[in-house]
Amino acid sequence: MINPFRNRIVADPWRPGGADVTEIHSSAFDLCRRALNTVRKEGRTTSVLLYGETGSGKTHVLNRLQHYTLTLPNLHVFGSVRLHTSPNRLWRHLRASFVESLFKPGKHGRPQIELMLMRRLYLLYRKTAIPFEELTDLTETIRTDSNLSPNLCQALQHLMHQRHGPDVLAWLKGHSLPESAYSKLLIRPPDETDDPEDSAREMILELCRLAGTTIPVVLSFDQIEALQRYPKDIDGLFRFGQAIRTLHDETSNLLLVTCIQTFFLGELRQAVAVPDFDAMSCHELTLGTLTRQQALKLISSRIEAIPDKGFNKNALFQMLENDLSDFAGETSRTCRAVLTRCADIFDNLSSPAGGPGQPVPELPLDAFLQNELDAREESAFSGIGPDEMDDMLSNVLPSLVNILDEHCREKDRHDPDVDMVIACPDAEIGISLCNHQNLSSLAGKLRRLAQNFTHEKGKRLVLLRHPQLRISPGARKVNQYLRRLSDRGIRLVTPSPEALAALDALRSLLSDARSGDLTHQGKPVHEKTVREWFKSLKAGSAKAFMDDVLSESDPISPEDQEIRQRLLELMEKERIIALSEAARRIHIEVARLEPFVMNHIREIGYLEGPPAVLFDVVP
Repeated sequence: MINPFRNRIVADPWRPGGADVTEIHSSAFDLCRRALNTVRKEGRTTSVLLYGETGSGKTHVLNRLQHYTLTLPNLHVFGSVRLHTSPNRLWRHLRASFVESLFKPGKHGRPQIELMLMRRLYLLYRKTAIPFEELTDLTETIRTDSNLSPNLCQALQHLMHQRHGPDVLAWLKGHSLPESAYSKLLIRPPDETDDPEDSAREMILELCRLAGTTIPVVLSFDQIEALQRYPKDIDGLFRFGQAIRTLHDETSNLLLVTCIQTFFLGELRQAVAVPDFDAMSCHELTLGTLTRQQALKLISSRIEAIPDKGFNKNALFQMLENDLSDFAGETSRTCRAVLTRCADIFDNLSSPAGGPGQPVPELPLDAFLQNELDAREESAFSGIGPDEMDDMLSNVLPSLVNILDEHCREKDRHDPDVDMVIACPDAEIGISLCNHQNLSSLAGKLRRLAQNFTHEKGKRLVLLRHPQLRISPGARKVNQYLRRLSDRGIRLVTPSPEALAALDALRSLLSDARSGDLTHQGKPVHEKTVREWFKSLKAGSAKAFMDDVLSESDPISPEDQEIRQRLLELMEKERIIALSEAARRIHIEVARLEPFVMNHIREIGYLEGPPAVLFDVVP
């Protein structure tokens, strides 16, 4: 039988509604409800700051609030953000998370952004029916009334007519699109000189204005602690405070709900400016621990979810009630602690390996962390696209280099085309993320890097590009600038899908540890423990990638560049070809071509013979 007390951590406010004990944290929920009523009735943005112990149920309150917005008679919008990002990409992360929330189902299962737009259109028209041909004119009226950009209105037109859905979603999130997509959408591509953080901030404010004065928007923030890239890092927290104040001061229809751990409150106060903290804490409340009566109701709700099938629920409740009197005693317990205790007892009933009254033995900590990492890698393997790669690497790379060498830290960057600068005692490594799908934009970035990057002793630059975005030989300008950069010792590194999955798994593992959401045997696993464990690993895809990025290697020779170019041009024509035939076609000896292909296996597929075969790796 499935243990009803397992899966104790509510990590996502969007999870389907289950058993909910309304008495638990009712004061926090009532505070959020009153604050939302203020937004609705007074037409002004306000905020709530909730803090509590690890496992006290902060995200559970957000989950309850999300379901509550669906029960209200008028339309409300709910958005959620988990702060797994870099300080340099904060607004872009907020934009992508908010837009993703807008496309989640609201009332009656319809996407929230669709409900929001249709509500604005209907309130504007004020008649019993809107003719289809009038929708465009009404959208233009909304644009004028709400000060929306022509690009956003064009995207809304596509949504209304159910055209180009994936491309519209990608554009709204701020993802890079190929030139053909911009042409299809009739949307102007971003200006290369625009600051992407400024553009992301303006898009969020535009979407809030789109909601208008009649549609309140709840925007919740969780795992704030994950903004710290390494111990005592405050840059991300400071910028988060600035972002909250901007949202507070420049909107009139938001409820901003921020959740943190109690022990982190002092650090947050010190990291953010006083006006910024005031903007995020118009209302404050501590989530307390459970009373005995609340703990019993929590246990009862989980037991009631057990399918009957002859199971004696009353006997189980009585046994847990008796144990709880000894377990809780005079010490208050969090929701997670109570459920952990009950889960151990339930396991013992099904598997008495531990003996009467003893919990079933769990994995040692090292094995638990490895299992967690493996499971998260498997989950992330196919989910890290080019745009997700940018956000993920910006967040996790500074943490990992600091784990490998505590003297390595991210430093301020001065060139906007260099996305990160990692400063170590013996070197300074610039990292430029080159996941543009628009090749004109990519060529522009590479051109500026070739012009501006100064090669000095101890300074290196690495370009990173997603394995799906192979640069074809036909991209003449891009390849021309890449050759120029390569001649100066600047490398283009393409991480494998395995490395991306491993890095994303580590990001979530570290973020959960920082936020108190990683537990082993009912106790939180702290970030320091995860850092030490990762450092002790001898090998792995993530470490191999880090070595590749941080190590200094010789640039590819002009001869190898020429071989690579000719081979890629051949593989665009012949998807599968014998190694010997490929060598003949590009006028090179087989003995020279085979080791070359082995060193570029991510770009060109290779099957051992006889006969040896090359194939084009389909992105």
